[in-house]
Amino acid sequence: MLTNMLYQVPDGTQSGALDTHFVPERIDLLGGVDYICLEYSRANSKEEKRDLFFVLFDYVVHQINETCLAAGLSTYTYDDAQPLASLLASADAPEAFYISVKHGVEGVGDMLTKAISAALSQSAEYEQLNTLLDKVIRKLDGTVSTFSRIDNEFAYMIQVTKSFKCFSSIQDGSEDGDIASRARLCWATLHSLLHSQISSYRHHGYIWLVELLLSEVSEETDGSVWSKIQNLQEEIKDAGSHDTSCPEVSLPVCLLCGLLKSKHNYIRWGFLYVLEKFLMRCKLLLDDSDMQEHSVAYHSKNRLDKAFAVIDVMSTALLLVFQSNETDHINILKMCDMLFSQLCLRLPSTNVMQLGGLQSLGQLFGCTTKNMECTLETLASHKTIGTKSLSRNETLQDTGMNQSTQSALLCETSMSALLLKGLAIAPMQLVARVPTSLFFWPLMQLEGAASDDIALGIAVGSTGRGNIPGATSDIRAALLLLLIGKCTADPEALSEVEGNEFFRGLLDDTDSRVAYYSAAFLLKVCLSAVVDCLLTFLLHLALIKFLVVQRMMTEEPDVYQRMLQSLISKAQQCNNEKLLENPYLQMRGILQLSNDLGVQ
Repeated sequence: MLTNMLYQVPDGTQSGALDTHFVPERIDLLGGVDYICLEYSRANSKEEKRDLFFVLFDYVVHQINETCLAAGLSTYTYDDAQPLASLLASADAPEAFYISVKHGVEGVGDMLTKAISAALSQSAEYEQLNTLLDKVIRKLDGTVSTFSRIDNEFAYMIQVTKSFKCFSSIQDGSEDGDIASRARLCWATLHSLLHSQISSYRHHGYIWLVELLLSEVSEETDGSVWSKIQNLQEEIKDAGSHDTSCPEVSLPVCLLCGLLKSKHNYIRWGFLYVLEKFLMRCKLLLDDSDMQEHSVAYHSKNRLDKAFAVIDVMSTALLLVFQSNETDHINILKMCDMLFSQLCLRLPSTNVMQLGGLQSLGQLFGCTTKNMECTLETLASHKTIGTKSLSRNETLQDTGMNQSTQSALLCETSMSALLLKGLAIAPMQLVARVPTSLFFWPLMQLEGAASDDIALGIAVGSTGRGNIPGATSDIRAALLLLLIGKCTADPEALSEVEGNEFFRGLLDDTDSRVAYYSAAFLLKVCLSAVVDCLLTFLLHLALIKFLVVQRMMTEEPDVYQRMLQSLISKAQQCNNEKLLENPYLQMRGILQLSNDLGVQ
């Protein structure tokens, strides 16, 4: 609905005709292009990302046309831009720029330009399309950078806060009272941005705070990046267990943890948003540091340790959310999404177009690159690229996709849905690093939310979409699977959730999958206990029978010798040499013969 508001259908257009015009003035009425970028960064489904990306695409084409008009040059029409839009869609540009908007990653546009230019080289319209591609990518990069980077007017304040990152440095580190006063003003400004009621102000505060947290681990001081990340983890732990004004905790960590103390759920949400961006930037930082200092072989071997470092920081921070007893379902769902993105790994697809760094970038940020297929080569092989265009006005339904295909597209961005479908895995080495409470607590907090989703879908006349892939039901089911895996591998984790009684209580859960998984776990536990008892019984029985045979060997050797000969004869008659090879079968055979001969 939002994207449709930005387009206008001229009067007299026939029904079903794809003749729409972009109205850029309506973006200003919504709050400017920053609002579109904000919604883009929060998008969940492929369809949302695609629609919002093409809003940005049409917006930058409009800006390019305005520049052309001012210079007295000819403008680009819809037909001129349509082939390029198709190529960008085929190269999964909506996903790539989503990564750039959400995580502030630079260089995405250059990667796309290299990939698409190769496909354009075989086109008859190469020069015109390549020129437009260069202009569009530069405009998109500039628009995204404006949103994902702090405004230049804050540059001085950011530098001041980086220089005075603890209470002692402000109070005692400077003899100049004016400098100390300016430092306090800068920190107060950041605090005001983080706690503002205006979302755009908070967004700038988040970017500022992420930069400060990154400077804690990336500055060229004593110690490696690894040790600095561990120190930051300890600071977060101290901030949760003590007063945040204690000297051991830096001001960036104080402000981060202070967000959880707000009475407003949207302010507390900022804690999770900043943490997520910081973790993603830490991954890039660790990769850069590792590649510079070690060989490729060592880098591959050390990948698990890097995952441990990031997960440990995440677990320590999310424990503060648990300790604050967060009640807002949106914040809890955000927390779960972060858990799955760090713990789960997508299984590789065999039909992926190799785009170099772009593909690995998508995998790093937990985003699918499934759509990066060889469509570019197919499009480039045709002289008229426009005949293969995928219209920006088409929807999933318009392209004739069946329901199963739509579901697959929707769940591609949901790690919980992929985990349940067997398209992602959660290595137990990573799951073991996460405290049990981070699986148990959100599972219980979201109880009933799945049925609420379905009830809402029925109330608004949904055609079976009340529980789409990746919704609350999938999240609870995936949380339970991870909890079961942890309890199976670690008996202490099972005791933390009060043992099997907890899973017995889930048998009455309103979510059928939660009840089913709980029943399967309890059945496995019961069968394991029965097998243990049976093995113990058989062991005792075998020991008794062994003692009987041993007594026979020592006290009645003649009888034992006859039994062995009879056993050999029986093995020959049955043509079964296993009677003589397997000690267990030998003993069973001797005992059977003993019974037949009436030996006591």
